[in-house]
Amino acid sequence: MKGFRFADARDVGVARRRLYDDDLQRPFHGARTLGIDLSDHIALCRAASAVLPSASYFSHRSAAVLHTMPLRLSSRPEIVEVSVFEPAHPPQLRGIRAHRLSVSGQRVSQAHGLPVIAPADTWAQLGAALSVEDLVAVGDFLITGEEPYSGRPPKESRESLVAAADRHGARRGVRRLREALEKIRYGSMSPQESRLRLTLEAAELPSPELNHPVFDSSGALLALIDLAYPDRGVAIEYLGDHHRTSRDVYRKDIARREMLVDRGWFVIFVTAADAPSDVVGRVRRALLRSSRG
Repeated sequence: MKGFRFADARDVGVARRRLYDDDLQRPFHGARTLGIDLSDHIALCRAASAVLPSASYFSHRSAAVLHTMPLRLSSRPEIVEVSVFEPAHPPQLRGIRAHRLSVSGQRVSQAHGLPVIAPADTWAQLGAALSVEDLVAVGDFLITGEEPYSGRPPKESRESLVAAADRHGARRGVRRLREALEKIRYGSMSPQESRLRLTLEAAELPSPELNHPVFDSSGALLALIDLAYPDRGVAIEYLGDHHRTSRDVYRKDIARREMLVDRGWFVIFVTAADAPSDVVGRVRRALLRSSRG
């Protein structure tokens, strides 16, 4: 449920006493909601929209959530963040952090029916808050999306991220943005895959192909390997926690591994519990074995 303004409720005749009843939530000054999960940041943004000026756009980490960007739990927003463009003045509301932006070509869009800073400019705003590794994971997501599976175009292109970093100018975080741009690549389908790739590259291993397709003899797609060295026959598959907790997913993982092994691949499974140094060692040994024939 979207929130409503205290003043609007009074204007249509709702009793003042009713607006202070315990069943109504008061997430922001002048706002009321009924029965929403205030830990749900998207629901909180909807509630905030009832009291924000019309020229406000959700931005920074709030925009990242609205655009479904893959943020670590520790980086997710605790309060709503919005921006206005000069010469407007940022709203002063408890529970809302407001920023003022110069127009300078920044784009806006909509997400979940709410006005929001566009994905590329949101990514640039995150330069002051995220590590280079996390900026790469978000950048990979923005330029890849689900396209390798669904064919649906991604939210942004690498060129649009470069342009957003240029618009960011000399603001805090621009160096991290520039460094991240050198490492962002099309093809990763999850932040874990992005971080795994960065780990391998930091160890000076060859850069793997991402979501490498495997076809049968008739040309039908059998699998997309998360990270692959096709010339060495080495496949790396990242297994999230649902691979462990779902019996059906686990069975499919085993069948997938057997299928790849039957076609000459050496398969390495990686999980969040694996130490980066151990993963690097396993991949390095697999590549050495394959190079020796």
